[in-house]
Amino acid sequence: MAKNQEARVWLRANGYEDVADLIDEVMDEWREAGNHTRRNWWDILAGDKHGKPRMVAGREFPVLKRAQQRQGVPVTKNALCRNKRETRQTIWTLNRWDGHVSSNEKEK
Repeated sequence: MAKNQEARVWLRANGYEDVADLIDEVMDEWREAGNHTRRNWWDILAGDKHGKPRMVAGREFPVLKRAQQRQGVPVTKNALCRNKRETRQTIWTLNRWDGHVSSNEKEK
């Protein structure tokens, strides 16, 4: 999979086509309304701080075990895992601030 793998690609590759379709539906509505709303879908799919499903645009999104693992939150009992052979999601960073010295560090 690509380095900058997005949630919908991973969902389709691992048996969560219905969840990817739900995300597409919400994004299409936003686009049609002229909204430029963006979401980190991994955060949505990891659930809230208690592991409960999150609501976006009036739709409830399931909590996924892999999303919780990816986001570094505790895995809850209600977390969905459809396929024991799910691939791990690639997390990538831009390293935008590597070598940057913060103003706090400059003062020391």
